[in-house]
Amino acid sequence: MLRVGIDAIEVERVARLSMRFGRERLMRLFTERELDYAFSSPRHCHRRLAVRLAAKEAFVKAWGTPVPLHALEVVKHAGVPFLKYREKEYPLSLTHTTELAVAITVWEA
Repeated sequence: MLRVGIDAIEVERVARLSMRFGRERLMRLFTERELDYAFSSPRHCHRRLAVRLAAKEAFVKAWGTPVPLHALEVVKHAGVPFLKYREKEYPLSLTHTTELAVAITVWEA
């Protein structure tokens, strides 16, 4: 069976969330490595967080049952993004503008 998930998130929504709750509370949604990567670029921080949150939401939609978002991690190999869950990696396609972040995942179950 083919599993497909897609999600889009407004970057401004994630920016408000980040400013309101700070890095410590964001640990509920992101891994330490994801936060380190996002906060390493103040200019792109909120876009990086938004596209990772969209990737996690897309994966949960494809997975079909609830998954804690902090248990998922967006990783890259040679610039190609994957979503890591339970030591397995699932393909992702990510894109973002200054206003919108979109992610899609497709894999054979």
